[in-house]
Amino acid sequence: AISFASGFALCATALSLYLKLSPARLESVEQRRLRELLNTSHKVKDPVSLLHGSNGVNGVKLEEEKTTPISDEEAETLKNEQLSRNIQFFGEKGQKALEDSFIIVIGLGGVGSHAVHMLVRSGVKRIRIIDFDQVTLSSLNRHAVATREDVGTPKATALARHLLEFAPWCKIDVRVAMFSADHADELLSGNPSYVLDCIDDIKTKIDLLANCCKKGLRVMSSMGAGAKADPTKLHIANLEDVVEDPLASRIRWQLTKSEIGAAIKNVEVVYCSEKPHMKLLPLELSEEMNEKPSDFGAMPDFRVRIMPVLGMMPAIFGMAMASRIACNLAGKEYLPTGVPPLTVGVCNRLHQRFRTRSINLYGASHEHDMLDLEDMDFLVIQWRKRCAITHERWKRSGIDIAQWRYDRPVDIGNVVLVKKKFAQMLDDMAKRKELPTSESLGISEEHFAAIEHKLAQIAKWNPRPKTYKLLTE
Repeated sequence: AISFASGFALCATALSLYLKLSPARLESVEQRRLRELLNTSHKVKDPVSLLHGSNGVNGVKLEEEKTTPISDEEAETLKNEQLSRNIQFFGEKGQKALEDSFIIVIGLGGVGSHAVHMLVRSGVKRIRIIDFDQVTLSSLNRHAVATREDVGTPKATALARHLLEFAPWCKIDVRVAMFSADHADELLSGNPSYVLDCIDDIKTKIDLLANCCKKGLRVMSSMGAGAKADPTKLHIANLEDVVEDPLASRIRWQLTKSEIGAAIKNVEVVYCSEKPHMKLLPLELSEEMNEKPSDFGAMPDFRVRIMPVLGMMPAIFGMAMASRIACNLAGKEYLPTGVPPLTVGVCNRLHQRFRTRSINLYGASHEHDMLDLEDMDFLVIQWRKRCAITHERWKRSGIDIAQWRYDRPVDIGNVVLVKKKFAQMLDDMAKRKELPTSESLGISEEHFAAIEHKLAQIAKWNPRPKTYKLLTE
């Protein structure tokens, strides 16, 4: 009798749990209504090729058919529910700014396809995607959406077809074309909010970045993801601040000596400071290929040798670009980690020098109010391992942390990374109770204002807010 009662209770508990967790009970009335409405929404037809533009650039227009027409209001309801998590994160105003943007992405391989994919999933309504190449079987290890059925078709049309399956609201301008300086005006037209450079050919990459700088377009560029594996070494920085990336160094050198010069400070890049695990693979050439291997590249003068690629890395690069751009456009900007962190030993030495100088200034009684080791690392990264006054690169023994204004607390929003002579100069001003000025530091008013703005940014984005006292109290 006891066994029967126990078994009955167990069955009753299982039945109750099933009823609670069954899909029918988990789905609310509103969710069921939206699902039924979704079943009547858009389906995508195969793309139809046509000629686009006066330069003869091949483009594709994607058409769509409707099973049962739904009203604009119903379509908007579906879209808002689909993007509800984004709206909660960015707010309605920020999400609208993102949706109303116009983005151009050039290069639709592992990096570009993932960037486009997530930008469209985030609600971008207008996007131009550009690539001359076709989907290959070997590219399926890193492409965002391509399948075996897409092999042999243009990357741009394959990507657009998949995007419209989940984002029918998006107006996708598809260009099956290779970027070149001759077609730059056409391909970069339309006053884009952002241009994404996901090209893997160096010459074409430089041409694109140079044209974006000349036109004053906001551009973000991906450096090399091949032969790398460590996502913790990913960084977002201005091109002029990139370290430990040979591709970035070469591009920076080429652009700096060109007519655009200082404009490279407006080029933001995503890069990985990890050392590559391997080099380009050796060519396995037939007798015919040995005579002139350059004839067997994807395009004339393109690289022929293959770079091994771990599929997750270009995906992470593309996701990082999409996240950065979406947040910038929606007004949720953040301060990225632009350079590799310091070693513990370097942090210790930097902290010790700052501690010693502060005690000399204010006495040992305020020692507990000073910055700690984590602050040192955070500050050096935020100042991009450069002197705030001269912009010279980091030298372990030549740069220090110094208090900016004596009349404010010594927190991360009131200290700067500077060469030792400027650190001493700021200390002397603090002793005399003088505030730094552009004239006293020998810099322009614009440069001085930029330092003040940077300090305000760092204070705003302090990851570990603390309560500090004025060391002069």
